[in-house]
Amino acid sequence: MKKLTTLLLAAGLMFSAVGTAQSVEFKGKGYWSYSFETATNNKFANTRRGDVNDDAFSAGIRLRLQLEAVASKALSGVVYFEIGDIYYGQAEKNGHPVGGALGADGKIVEVKRAYLDWTVPHTDLKLRMGLQGMKLPLFASSGNFVLDDDAAGIVASYRYNDNFSITGMWARLLNDNEIDPDGSKNAGKTPQYLASGWDMNKDEPDFDALDFYALLFPMRFDGIRVTPWVGFASMGDGIGRNPSRDYNDYFVSTSRKKLTEGMGVYTGEGKRPMMLEYGGGLTSTWWGGLSADLSRFDPFIFKVDFMYGSKQGNGTDGLGSDGNYYYLNDNGARKKVKGRRHFDSNRYDRRGWYVSALAEYRMEYFTPGIFFWYSSGDDGNLNNGSERMPALSGNWEYTHTGFKNTLASGAYDGLLAYQPLGLWGVALQVRDISFIDNLTNHLKVVYMRGTNSPDMPKKIARSQYLLGQADDDGTVPGIEPTGSIGSYLTTNDWALEINLDTEYKIYENLKLVAEAAYLHVGFDSGTWKWTSPDGVKSGRKWLQNPSNSDAFKVGLNFHYTF
Repeated sequence: MKKLTTLLLAAGLMFSAVGTAQSVEFKGKGYWSYSFETATNNKFANTRRGDVNDDAFSAGIRLRLQLEAVASKALSGVVYFEIGDIYYGQAEKNGHPVGGALGADGKIVEVKRAYLDWTVPHTDLKLRMGLQGMKLPLFASSGNFVLDDDAAGIVASYRYNDNFSITGMWARLLNDNEIDPDGSKNAGKTPQYLASGWDMNKDEPDFDALDFYALLFPMRFDGIRVTPWVGFASMGDGIGRNPSRDYNDYFVSTSRKKLTEGMGVYTGEGKRPMMLEYGGGLTSTWWGGLSADLSRFDPFIFKVDFMYGSKQGNGTDGLGSDGNYYYLNDNGARKKVKGRRHFDSNRYDRRGWYVSALAEYRMEYFTPGIFFWYSSGDDGNLNNGSERMPALSGNWEYTHTGFKNTLASGAYDGLLAYQPLGLWGVALQVRDISFIDNLTNHLKVVYMRGTNSPDMPKKIARSQYLLGQADDDGTVPGIEPTGSIGSYLTTNDWALEINLDTEYKIYENLKLVAEAAYLHVGFDSGTWKWTSPDGVKSGRKWLQNPSNSDAFKVGLNFHYTF
């Protein structure tokens, strides 16, 4: 009887599990994207000094597949896979197999997102837990460069009524990323400031996590949408690791480049005078912003965004042979830190603001508009840090060549910058031009200029010279106008971009998007030259005065969604 009871209990549990599984509805969606692009002068290389551009032609594939398991309106789970980017002919990129070479078979299936959505029982509190897309608002354009990216964390939202709601988020952006413990990747490349008495190998990081917190307060009224928000980031000293250590190559090519650009005091190789790209020790950063969308007077539409951010820098000290902690000032002077393991330093601070506005008038066959943005820039003083707003994520999505808004695999986007910081610009745009069924065009003409002081390149070069960081031929790296993920434009430098996008709907789920662009960058040659006290001219080492200041791009993108 006991055996029969056990058997019946097991069968009941099995049928109960089957019934539960059958009650879950599975939904799938995703897209296939096939891109063929050609671009000339796609790195603004100075070929006169031996620099080269990337290949003029690129073909790529990207697939994204999302599976959702829906148990009820209160409970569901999502897993989101990405395959690619696969570049035709490439076996690997950044040390990772992409499977585009002869024989294919690249190991490139990635988990892009994996999260659980659920509602707390008997409440209106909704939670999303796991790897997910996290974004702060940006209404006049898209791609909030403070944060608009995939990250692991928790988002909670509560709707009070039809007008008011609140959203809170926490994300652990970085933690325990692999570090080369003995500095072997940099063997023989000891920085000058380490050679002068530092022993950073004895100074292990206390905390190597980067956490982000935010509160959003969305409000909706008749024809008005407003979202004020605040954010805070806590960055441990292990994130700002000193240059004698190395992260793994993939981390360096992705997250660290964005942080160097968005949290550092300088860009490109301009990090050298500062010991670290964005300071060491425990670094705190806060932001505040407001986005508004006024459509009450449709067909006239007005959108505006404002953001301010402030990073309190924290320098990293080094242990000298005499047991005291030291650091090098930008003028080469070695200074002792008394009684503290970490020291606050204004030179690591970064604070600034960004504002943008879009005005449009919706018409029957097209929608003309004007877009404007302004972001603060460096004031030319090395001792007070940077006056550009700090940012965690790149990929501002206003244009598809100078910045990062493209349906393509991304071979030729972001040629100017990933973020609009240290820039102001004005654009005339006409979107949704449609006189023929299934055919739509979008046109943008953008003029932009730097807001950074033209004194910065020479001051950074002088600082590097005094720190003994010149190359073997006596030249200094300087601050590159075209850094790892963006250009550094001063008030003497400007750029012009023209985008023409054409979308043709071949089938209901398949469209062809043609992206054409012209981009001109005008670096002032006098700004980007410097002669050291011993007569060595360093301007020729910088990516300034390129052989060709014009870039052209044409891309064809076949986009199938389901």
